[in-house]
Amino acid sequence: MKITLNSSIPEERRPEIEALVGKRFFKPTIIWLPSRFPRYVMLVEPGKDGDSEPLPDSIFDSPEESTESPAKLAEMLEEQIKERLSPAK
Repeated sequence: MKITLNSSIPEERRPEIEALVGKRFFKPTIIWLPSRFPRYVMLVEPGKDGDSEPLPDSIFDSPEESTESPAKLAEMLEEQIKERLSPAK
């Protein structure tokens, strides 16, 4: 699984976020890239053995609506990262 995360996440928090992602995926490849968009999770690509391959015309859509589609996984990770980075209440 290849996951691209927004480099706006502070460097001192990145190990924590990488650990969070690592709990959900076995040995993910994490790439940090800048983006002008506010999302933390910019792209989730299935691995070579992934069950959910994207449709040829979209890297975000899966041929099956499931909780394991790249779009659903990105959404789930986005929420978990937002929760982790939010200030303690």
